[in-house]
Amino acid sequence: MFLNEKRNLNLNGAIFLFSSFFCAGFATMQVSLVPTKGTNNAVPCNPQSSRLAAINGAEPRLSAEQKFMRTRPPSAYCVRIESCSELMTTSPNLQYETRPFSVGGFNWTFILQPFGNKTSVGDWISAYVAIDPSGLVGENREIYADLRFLVYSKSKDQYWTSMDTEIRHFHQFRTTWGSPNFIQTKQFKAKDKEYIFDDDQCVFGVDISVYPYFNQWEILSIDKTVYGPNSWKLMKFSTLTRDFYISDDFSVGGKKWALKVYPNGNGTGEGNSLSLYVILSENQILKTYEKVYVRAKLRVLDQKQSKHLQKPILSWFDTPGEGSGFEQFVSFTDLQNPAKGFIVDDSLTVQVQFEATSSTNYYSANAAQLMSNFFSIGLSDTTDALTFTFGDSQVQENLNFEDISDDVYAQQLSAECVVKRRVEKLVSRKLSRTEASSSSVEINTDQNIKLDFS
Repeated sequence: MFLNEKRNLNLNGAIFLFSSFFCAGFATMQVSLVPTKGTNNAVPCNPQSSRLAAINGAEPRLSAEQKFMRTRPPSAYCVRIESCSELMTTSPNLQYETRPFSVGGFNWTFILQPFGNKTSVGDWISAYVAIDPSGLVGENREIYADLRFLVYSKSKDQYWTSMDTEIRHFHQFRTTWGSPNFIQTKQFKAKDKEYIFDDDQCVFGVDISVYPYFNQWEILSIDKTVYGPNSWKLMKFSTLTRDFYISDDFSVGGKKWALKVYPNGNGTGEGNSLSLYVILSENQILKTYEKVYVRAKLRVLDQKQSKHLQKPILSWFDTPGEGSGFEQFVSFTDLQNPAKGFIVDDSLTVQVQFEATSSTNYYSANAAQLMSNFFSIGLSDTTDALTFTFGDSQVQENLNFEDISDDVYAQQLSAECVVKRRVEKLVSRKLSRTEASSSSVEINTDQNIKLDFS
């Protein structure tokens, strides 16, 4: 190492001259950038890797999954195969489909294809799950599920796991999803991995997490209608001795409101300013957890020159009797100044003008497919009248959806027919899923199975 360093020092001059010549020549060359493959399907905020990155030499377009080892065993179903090599050397058209098992209220089968897929880098074992389509009716006509496929490695005492990075959409026109490139055949047969162990056994499994539609929601609507002002005239203002006075109720945006005045001030305004508020009337009944948004202007009117004093409010109201306003709305000095015109003939006029109000409606339904109508909800001429549209029928705001007849549901659109970018071709199954049970029947037997090819 020392001799090499010394030789490098002795050749510094020659290297410098050669480098200078090379750099000068390189500067005159036209550089062509090597294009890289771009994708519109990259997942942002993925700390591990792009879901399109090649895994074990797989073609990127088929690698919509992450693969890793984990200790936790399968959560949905497990199958142990004895005489595993027999399964791996028989006809390429062979596949194995398990008995039905229940997850998330639906019946599924687990499908293994030892000769599932061929790519430019080799052969792959494929794994799929299929949902019993007889369960995809009514409120459960379509569901979303998260899938993970596993195979046990005895040498690591862990499970090789293929995790689908996309939540899969199951419906009548797409009942099967899975991984055509679950594990490469040569990797599965590698002796150091011990996927095949203890006298020719192997263990496969699957996780299925079902995500139902939401069945409770709320809709916040904001009416930006500028309503005419509501005024309140306080007569004999100099004789008012109570701490505060509240006007009669008035209605704006489907709610009852009132004005509240503290003639001698409130809080920081006590003894120096008039305090003015708009309040949600004590007679107003709100729905549980309801809040009302208000944008408005409070005013003390100039009764001479109409140079009114006004201040904006922007607030949420959630308790009848409580309000929003100003402790120091107008000082006593300005209030009693005749030139300001606020008090004329011992009368004072206050006012509020609403510029925006909100209304909230709360819904719940047993029928999960109402979600498909969620964005069809429309408002009528007022924010208080809200309807759902089912085909040619309308269901009013406070309708109990549990009472909707089947005829209304029958008007729903059929499940979408979407061609996914990756299509798995499965051979005919030897065991019909519907023969085992209907999707409404819970399968209570042990969800483990073993195969013996000996």
